[in-house]
Amino acid sequence: MIFEALQSHNPEHIALQDEVEAVRYGDLNQEIDKRVEALFSVSRLGIALDNSVDWVLWDLAALKAGIPCVPLPPFFTQDQVSHSLQSAGVSHVLSPEGLRDVSGSSGGEVLEGTAKVTFTSGTTGTPKGVCLSKSGLEKVATSLVEVLGAQLADRHVSILPLAVLLENVAGVYATLLAGGTVYAPSLKTIGFANPFQPDFAALSDYMARHEITSAIMVPELLRGLMSAQPELPNLKFLAVGGSKVSPALISSARAMGLPVYEGYGLSECGSVVSLNTPDDDQPSSAGKILPHIRFTESDGEIMIETPAFLGYLNNPHEGVFFTGDLGHLDKDGFLHIDGRKKNILSTSYGRNIAPEWVEGALLAQPEISQANVYGDAEPFLSAQIVPAMPEDNITQAVARANKELPDYAKIKDFQIIEKENSHELLRHAS
Repeated sequence: MIFEALQSHNPEHIALQDEVEAVRYGDLNQEIDKRVEALFSVSRLGIALDNSVDWVLWDLAALKAGIPCVPLPPFFTQDQVSHSLQSAGVSHVLSPEGLRDVSGSSGGEVLEGTAKVTFTSGTTGTPKGVCLSKSGLEKVATSLVEVLGAQLADRHVSILPLAVLLENVAGVYATLLAGGTVYAPSLKTIGFANPFQPDFAALSDYMARHEITSAIMVPELLRGLMSAQPELPNLKFLAVGGSKVSPALISSARAMGLPVYEGYGLSECGSVVSLNTPDDDQPSSAGKILPHIRFTESDGEIMIETPAFLGYLNNPHEGVFFTGDLGHLDKDGFLHIDGRKKNILSTSYGRNIAPEWVEGALLAQPEISQANVYGDAEPFLSAQIVPAMPEDNITQAVARANKELPDYAKIKDFQIIEKENSHELLRHAS
């Protein structure tokens, strides 16, 4: 479906652009085919590149060749990268150094029909590999074009790493199906050399100079963009998801002239499940369910049936998927997310984290007697800590624990609680 669409668009129109090159629709299939030929000995491809035109071309080449692709997010630790490569049985990794054979250290299996293995950030540190089908991913992108209209994807910029499924599918695939231009600058170019301390003035400037019409963000990035007081008259659609989105945040953004719309999605569903649109919008909701998805609920839990989800590595799945999220549809068909069945923190950067995992890293330090980790819908995690002894150096203990954690799960702030007050304060922690 994607490759037929590429041939139907204006051959002179630019399909992909970054700081180095631009590829027109008329040349796109040729560029993809050159990479397909280079993949002749590859059984499973890992991509460890910065955002770029090249990233998209290699991803499309793997899709066209029927080779399972494993995108590797830049925020993964080396241990998480190694786990992803081995568990998915990746044979070759594409990095800035070129295409490298890593088949000697891998032995995992993907499910039959898998086009892409996307790894969750790992609520407990170990990423879980989600196997997704080509037809299912195409249906997500097609549904998005159907509900949004092709005109909103005129000039889309990839702000999130392309290895994030939401950007890969809802950003790139949907824009290409619609015949728009995907701007895929390096993360450094748009001020994201350090993803946890972005330069939002650089991002705003890039979007203004290139007259960007659409983008996808997590809530924390939206707050940062708003702080830069952007003037983006060409922006028509700014999707926000990956974590709880406050109606007040959306209202404030719209008051600044930012066309912000909330959505909801899961890796297991190929990214987007529901979305508000300019023609169908309720700011207090996560929007309406996409046309290709079957939605049900049981005891308040959202259940989804989608053609994208084949199962997890070595664990096939059929039928309804229990999301673990609590929610309901209102009388107008808008989805409202009411919470999680399990104790999971979702930061405003869109990372899902089991607090017990981080608390375990803290409690492994001899200076820490008790720990409570919190930070749901916040940009970073915080902790309340009870020292084992009053004289213990908790700053050093937290620093040691942080060395064992990826950036998105590190403790950035903590409060010391005296032992005599610990029971009551920890019981009522946020």
